[in-house]
Amino acid sequence: MPTPQRATLAQQLAEDLRLRIVSGEFAAGERVPSEAELSRQHNLSRVTVRTALRALESQGLLEVRHGLGSFVSDFGPGIRTGLQELRSISETIRERGQAPAMQRHSSQRRGADEHEASKLGIGEGDEVTAVERLILADDRAVAFSYDVVPTAIIPSPLLPRLGVESLFATLTEAGLDPRRALAEVHAVHDPDIGWGTDRPDAGLYVLLDQVHLVRRGVAVAWSRTYFVEGRFQFVVLRTR
Repeated sequence: MPTPQRATLAQQLAEDLRLRIVSGEFAAGERVPSEAELSRQHNLSRVTVRTALRALESQGLLEVRHGLGSFVSDFGPGIRTGLQELRSISETIRERGQAPAMQRHSSQRRGADEHEASKLGIGEGDEVTAVERLILADDRAVAFSYDVVPTAIIPSPLLPRLGVESLFATLTEAGLDPRRALAEVHAVHDPDIGWGTDRPDAGLYVLLDQVHLVRRGVAVAWSRTYFVEGRFQFVVLRTR
């Protein structure tokens, strides 16, 4: 199994600051400590601190005002994540102060069709586990996800957990920590997507279509996650 990569000091600091921001310790519009203050507090070089702050700026969490400092961006109270971030949806929901939950609608082991095989880099007919799951925040549906994973890469004891918990959590426990994804975003109007009483009548979704990859570029999962319109926010950062 691949060995998990240790985060750099800049990544560790960025993650610490990100958690403090999403927890509300730093309010929207508030100035975070300066490079010098953070360098002194964490015993890190100014270069390391600057790298961490730039990472948070690239995620849309901080707005850097030259000569004034770094300020927390204001995107309102909704559940949100950056399109450039590869993060567990459950973790994002939890960080926004809501209770995440997962409901597996179905799980099926079968042969991959031509499209799935192409996405995952496997042979047509190779066995995959296809899972349909509902993602909730405070018992309200925020997304319906259709996931396909090559069965052979998941240890047998973990297969029953696919779709019952965070897909990221299962992949990470299997030693398959996704490092990046090839993603497409689409607006979708389809009343046949989803299931249950909390399925939106309008059938309006934002589809995040992702092939999850480990460091060597090997595909470990293909996810089509349909976010219910108006219940999940994505941060898009405009670069200069």
